[in-house]
Amino acid sequence: MQDSVSSPAPPAVPAVRPLDAALASAAGLVAVRRPGVRPPQDVRQTCALMFAVAPVYALSAYLAWDRLGSGVPDRFVVGLWVLLAVTVLVGVFLSAAAVPVRRGARGLWRSAQVASVVGLGLALSALYCAARLASTPLLVAGLLTALATVVVCVALWSSEVRRWCS
Repeated sequence: MQDSVSSPAPPAVPAVRPLDAALASAAGLVAVRRPGVRPPQDVRQTCALMFAVAPVYALSAYLAWDRLGSGVPDRFVVGLWVLLAVTVLVGVFLSAAAVPVRRGARGLWRSAQVASVVGLGLALSALYCAARLASTPLLVAGLLTALATVVVCVALWSSEVRRWCS
């Protein structure tokens, strides 16, 4: 005769889904931090500026692509492709990050600051490429990109935007 001693069943562990945690943290980046409160004027203007620089970056990317199509020497091809790719990425990211900055999302506000600094370096790179290629349209686009990016950098680091997103 055997006494069967049944051990208690282990407690049920809820299934941890890594995707759920990632989605929750991603939703926290763009969540409204102050429901019902309208952002200050500086924050709204900064977001409008972030949308407004997209055509300037698009112009710079188009002119880099146009120079590639016009047959540049081989030593300039890699630099122009890098300029084209980074210009598109920074322009798209700054436009996409405008809404979360308006909502006061701290992580994406910091990312937008980093992107604007990268955009400033990108504008300087465009000016350098334009000088080496002697391309006046690329030079004008580089100047416009530099001016627009400086304005966005100053706006993203303004005290009102910092207070709103912190």
